[in-house]
Amino acid sequence: MHTIVRTFCLALGLMAPSLAHPASLMVTDADPVQPNPELLATVAALRAVAATAKKANIKKVEGFFASKVSVFQRGLDPFQPWNKGADLTRNYLSGVADAMIEQGELAAGMKVPDYRLQAMRQIADLIPEGGTFGTLAEAPGSICAPARYEVDQAAAAAFARRFDLNAYSLRFFSEDVRLELRPGSAAAALLVPARTLLMFNFDPTAPEGSGYYETSDQINGYMPDREDSLGLSQNHICFSKVKGKYRISAVFGYGL
Repeated sequence: MHTIVRTFCLALGLMAPSLAHPASLMVTDADPVQPNPELLATVAALRAVAATAKKANIKKVEGFFASKVSVFQRGLDPFQPWNKGADLTRNYLSGVADAMIEQGELAAGMKVPDYRLQAMRQIADLIPEGGTFGTLAEAPGSICAPARYEVDQAAAAAFARRFDLNAYSLRFFSEDVRLELRPGSAAAALLVPARTLLMFNFDPTAPEGSGYYETSDQINGYMPDREDSLGLSQNHICFSKVKGKYRISAVFGYGL
């Protein structure tokens, strides 16, 4: 009966959010924190200088780090535990690059990039204006950016296993999206609420520029290709008060 009603509604082009099944897995921000004005000012100053990604500003950015910075890493699977690495006590941007920036083999004769500049951009990206803040158990007493994503891990892992994949392959969007009953048929589409977990499911009949997606409760349809999907794997930087000033006290990097 649910399938009949859903198909009938889709055919009529009724795209109310209520059509999304309540059992769909959703992503939220875990333990969100509202930073105080002092931390926000520090973050804004850091963001401004880090976003330049200029060699001349490396020392300025490294001035925002505590004298000892904890480093945590894990693989691509967002449900793996964080592993504690060696602390950073100098060359902080190089340490961030090692934790967060992929540094593959270069073609013969190709100049090695200054990965510290990419680390600066990464830091700026983690603390956008209006971004989220939260806490991480591995960094007690710190405020971290961005806030950690929260989802029913057991259910999300089971969802991914249906496709012989792990949770790294799950995707969601920060805004509502529409799954079309037929590719390119916007009039017959289901509105899927923001932050609903989706899995791309290969369909050889899908036209170029369109993909077939499925929710955890098997609501499925086509969506035009887009580049703003989000995944559950995250990098983080954490801030603590050090000698009366907020400084980066921990970094978390995945996938390397």
